[in-house]
Amino acid sequence: MAREGYLLHAGEESIHDPSVEQKADTPHKKWDNFWYYHKVHVIIAILILAVVIFSVWSTLKTVHPDYTVGMITQQYYPEEAINTLQDQMQKYGSDLNGDGRTVVQIVQYYLAPVSSSNSSGSAMADPQIRVANQVKLEADISAGTSIIFITDDASFRSQEKQGRFFAYLDGSTPPDGATDYDKMRIPLQKCPKFAGLKVKIPASSGSISTDLFKNLDMSLRIYKGSGIEGKEKDYYQASKQMFQKLTHSS
Repeated sequence: MAREGYLLHAGEESIHDPSVEQKADTPHKKWDNFWYYHKVHVIIAILILAVVIFSVWSTLKTVHPDYTVGMITQQYYPEEAINTLQDQMQKYGSDLNGDGRTVVQIVQYYLAPVSSSNSSGSAMADPQIRVANQVKLEADISAGTSIIFITDDASFRSQEKQGRFFAYLDGSTPPDGATDYDKMRIPLQKCPKFAGLKVKIPASSGSISTDLFKNLDMSLRIYKGSGIEGKEKDYYQASKQMFQKLTHSS
């Protein structure tokens, strides 16, 4: 097409002139000709390549946790506190998925009462947010995503009232109607690996808090007799081993 355009108004002599033929076949004219016929294909190829590169980059950047820990509380904990707990727990876990690093991901299920206010007198969480977190928690429990749970007292008792959920500290299943809750949870402050753990809160002029975790306990979920028995047994055992390392001094 580029050649035809160049020769459109040329006379008979010019059309058959070798010098004109050579001029029409310059690299620039060849590129114009190629682009005219193939630009759509080139653009589509570039877009496909961009999608492939983005997909590969996203896959490489995605963090795949070795352990997921559920955190059920009636108080919202800042990201700095969550990260501090995750970093501490990772020291006592294993690389379960073989990607060369140990990653613990804490999923916070903020289940504040919707009919009251917190200790500071501010309004509690939106009811819709609470319902959404409850649904996600139920999905977690059903799938066995979290084996280790961190709770405050009110949340622990609330979950127990809804149905037997927490195991004894050795992983065994409590009998129906058991209320010996102290055997199902251990305060973080009594765990050697969490004692004195400090959290730096940038939003508070870089202040450091040592009491953010004073009302939190850690528990194992039940396995035998639950909906996940026979599923992800290796993951349960690995989570239990990390739990034992976190709660024992040795």
